[in-house]
Amino acid sequence: MHREIHYVMWESRPGGAELSVNHYINGYADRRELFAYSLRPAENELYDGSKIHFQKGGAGQWQCYLQYFRYCRRYKEEIFHLLSVGPIILLLTMLAGIRNPLYHIHGTIYWKKWYKKWYLKTAWMLSSLAKVTFIANSRHSASIFRREVLPIEPQVIYNGMELTPFLENRSMRKGLRRMGYAGRLQPGKNVDLVIRLFEEIAGDYPDLELHIAGEGALRPSLEAQAARGPYADRIHFLGWVQDVASFYGSIDLFVFLSAYESFGNVVAEALLTGLPVLTSDIPAFQEIFQGEDAFTLGAPGDYQALTLRFKDAIIQYPSLAQKAYQTSEKIQEVFDIQNHLKAIEMLYEKH
Repeated sequence: MHREIHYVMWESRPGGAELSVNHYINGYADRRELFAYSLRPAENELYDGSKIHFQKGGAGQWQCYLQYFRYCRRYKEEIFHLLSVGPIILLLTMLAGIRNPLYHIHGTIYWKKWYKKWYLKTAWMLSSLAKVTFIANSRHSASIFRREVLPIEPQVIYNGMELTPFLENRSMRKGLRRMGYAGRLQPGKNVDLVIRLFEEIAGDYPDLELHIAGEGALRPSLEAQAARGPYADRIHFLGWVQDVASFYGSIDLFVFLSAYESFGNVVAEALLTGLPVLTSDIPAFQEIFQGEDAFTLGAPGDYQALTLRFKDAIIQYPSLAQKAYQTSEKIQEVFDIQNHLKAIEMLYEKH
């Protein structure tokens, strides 16, 4: 008999790690009982309640910790799959008696202040005294974890994707009419630079539009930025887009200038549709591109160099579109959700 799986996240709101649980529901719900636990008291906005049990945690910090500890004690014989929730939660999981939890690394930033490094590093080291199965979603995120956190080798399992919706929208782009961004509107994503780059070329491309899909704290300031510019009527904020594959299929160039990413789901998704992409120089993106440097603009902090490479890419758009279409075929097997699910299932079976 298969053991129950408990997916633990900070908050059940749209995001890369949180949305991945939907793939696990589709892959495992017919033969396992599944649970989703939101450490923060957010409502269930993501999961089919008929296929997974959902529970939310406490509001205050200590209430959050205490309620989660009790939850672990209640299900201590089951399998816990932690989605990048940090060392304090991992340590609580171990102290509550959960044996060999899976810790899924979905990020590359572990602390920003020296005092946080002191106690978080200590929590990581204490957690490592017991058996934990560490999974990283890219070689890049694994290397950062090994360098900054613990001298171990996490198993690399790339984020999986349901290929069909993206391949149904796959095409060879013929011309530049719509430029787009998809993702959270938050610090570090550099969506303001996407708007600036659009404005750099909008005068030479009078029919070009910019479509921004996503929500976040920076939406009001980004809308104000667009309104101040000369092309406000050609910049469209779409909010959260449910059918993101169709969104990719509707645009001709995808620009993603994040300052840090452990993987970059949206970049891989866009490429699967044959969509030409231009990104910052994140090492994880190079894993997705498989060495193709035509898609990389450089460091977000060097706007002048970024602009020069962007304008050159626009001039070379037909070649960029051809490379994107070819790359979309090469990466299909790498990011096929079925391969991801098989790899995760093998880890569950070892418990």
